Amino acid sequence: MNPQRHRSAQTPFMRAAFAVAALGLTPAALNACDHDHDDDHDHGTPVAIRFAAKVGNEDFACTKSYAAVGGGAGVTLEPLDFRLYVHDVRLVDAAGGEWPVTLTDDDLWQTDTVALLDFEDKTGTCANGTAPTNTVVKGTYDTGHDTVDFTGLRLKVGVPFAQNHGDAATAPSPLNLSGLFWSWQGGYKFMRVDMKFADMEAGTGGPHGEGTGLQVHLGSTGCALDLTTQSVGNCTAPNRPEIELSGFDPASDTVVIDYAAIVAGVDLAMDMGGAPGCMSGQDDPECAAIFAHLGLDLATGTAKAGQTAFRLE
Repeated sequence: MNPQRHRSAQTPFMRAAFAVAALGLTPAALNACDHDHDDDHDHGTPVAIRFAAKVGNEDFACTKSYAAVGGGAGVTLEPLDFRLYVHDVRLVDAAGGEWPVTLTDDDLWQTDTVALLDFEDKTGTCANGTAPTNTVVKGTYDTGHDTVDFTGLRLKVGVPFAQNHGDAATAPSPLNLSGLFWSWQGGYKFMRVDMKFADMEAGTGGPHGEGTGLQVHLGSTGCALDLTTQSVGNCTAPNRPEIELSGFDPASDTVVIDYAAIVAGVDLAMDMGGAPGCMSGQDDPECAAIFAHLGLDLATGTAKAGQTAFRLE
């Protein structure tokens, strides 16, 4: 399913014209209103936060293969997927103050609360995703009339609880992707990073099943149905990493998500049990190291310090 929702047949120009006619405003009056609105700083200051996917020091690409990944015997991996949702983005000043970034709803990659980062382009061995990619989170922040020097970045990986348990078929883009959805009760796959062993077709077996080297599917678990409301009341393991990066300059820095850092110390050539790779199961041996690298407590699903999967370049 392509990450887009149906758009209105009315163009922004047509909607503006209808507003002028309905309110009896002249074009000059409408321009004056827009000018006053901008002066009030209601739109905030635009910011674009750049992201990149890597495997160690190598750029991620669907047409590449990667050797010497993980902590066991040497294996060569080929990519299948690399996508993740982020939300609650905040810029941080030198005093530790947070300045929330209001996401720009673009009808494609972002709603006003959640953004999808998509590094696969459905070329090479990547067969699960979509051809378009997205490596930038766009939004605005409001400091009033003050000038603020930012020195850090904070964000959460995943989909907010309020949007996590619904119908992906009717959800707005980018929450309408079946490949990033478990079920209405389980919610979304916050992160999906899949690799397969080189020269092995999917479905032909392998130590982690289905011809994959290691599947990393992060999402909430233990989500209970509230029989009174017939909705999901809570999840015992939210599994939303809180990423904090110091020294961040939005004008020059890129946030790197590193697959090799996510699976560091995991023997990719041997399945220790549980689901293939790590599907966020608390009893899955591979998840222990992966959750630690993402800054998550495996037992509780809460964020903790010490993540190593995200860095600045």
